[in-house]
Amino acid sequence: MLNLYRRHVRTCPGRAKGQEFTKCSCPIWCDGELDRRRFRRSLKTRDWQRAIRLAERIERPNRERSDLVPCAQAGCSTRVEAGRCEKHRRDVVEAIEAFHAAHTDLGHGTQRNYRRTLRFFRKHTTKLELGAVDQITVEAIDAFRTTREISALTWTKELQILRLFFRFCMDRKWTSENPAARASMPRNIKPTDKEPFSRNDIVKILASCERIGRHAYERLRACAMVLLLRYTALRISDVATLARDRVRNGEIYLRTMKSGKVVKLPAPTELQAALDILPVPRGTVGESRYFFWSGNGSTRAAIRDATRTLAAVFRASGVPGAHAHRFRHTLATEALEVGGTLEDVAEILGNSPNIIRKHYAKWSRVRQERISALMRTVFGTPLVHSQTSSVSDDSKWDKLVDGMGFEPTTPALRTPCSPS
Repeated sequence: MLNLYRRHVRTCPGRAKGQEFTKCSCPIWCDGELDRRRFRRSLKTRDWQRAIRLAERIERPNRERSDLVPCAQAGCSTRVEAGRCEKHRRDVVEAIEAFHAAHTDLGHGTQRNYRRTLRFFRKHTTKLELGAVDQITVEAIDAFRTTREISALTWTKELQILRLFFRFCMDRKWTSENPAARASMPRNIKPTDKEPFSRNDIVKILASCERIGRHAYERLRACAMVLLLRYTALRISDVATLARDRVRNGEIYLRTMKSGKVVKLPAPTELQAALDILPVPRGTVGESRYFFWSGNGSTRAAIRDATRTLAAVFRASGVPGAHAHRFRHTLATEALEVGGTLEDVAEILGNSPNIIRKHYAKWSRVRQERISALMRTVFGTPLVHSQTSSVSDDSKWDKLVDGMGFEPTTPALRTPCSPS
């Protein structure tokens, strides 16, 4: 049983009367035995009636109180005054930090997008005074859309990140619903056309490698990077950190940084020669492990350095809108134009077939031929193309017009078209 008493402060007039004196406003403490152990703690209140209720809550388990309700999380038997128990309640800040900690294996660019979106979202929830994850509603998601002037395509990407974040919270039972899933996704968004490089553009880019830098080291390095992009369509992050042991027996073997898929591609003679004469990266200590990176510093710094080198090449080439990622579109387009399937291109680029189908389906020759054959089958009917019927052309035309539901008010509709 817990006994209540006031712990008098030095300035209290009743300090000399001892703990039994309670007619003052000093802090209230409790002392006694709880679960066969001594329990002595401040109740953090000066109100005697409230202290009695707090002591009662400590002495009796939550299930014995009639004024409590079950936790809002389904399947939880803990009884609380309202809302969710401590186990199933998380602040927005804590949830975001846990989300980032669980996605450290993703690429730097993906993590950067996650952090940027959730940083803006955290500021928005703070402004709305929404402390816990379960307090966020679909109305709050809709209001977040209006806080910044962004395009519909950007909002699509950010809404996908928010949906992933709330699925993460639902899996850990910090909330019972995904409010971002009920927010409307923008529709009829026209994707940006991915134009591949022409052969003339590639020649200009390769020629511009000879016009950058002050020494032969920069020019040889730039040429090898461009040839890698041309023949392998690797991402710039994979080019910048390409290890020497990944090129052997005329093939390039690696696991892409972004998707983690294993890619094994042949290395043409021109590319192999450019890699063989490539100087050791500046700042390398000991044996060189990489083609373009000394191994010092972070991979992020190495990727930025390679990006700057290629940016100088693209500026010197004069090709409008040139960037490293267009080499992926170029190789994908060329593979599809010669009859490769979407699955083949997905293996080459290290993507999923759904991504290739979304961006490159229009370049697939096999797909177009299949569609054309299907349409020829559909419209190759006796009504239009049959030459064996004994009915005259005028009669067939009349039947066709009648089947379309035209009124015979216009004489021109009752006669077949004739070449001018």
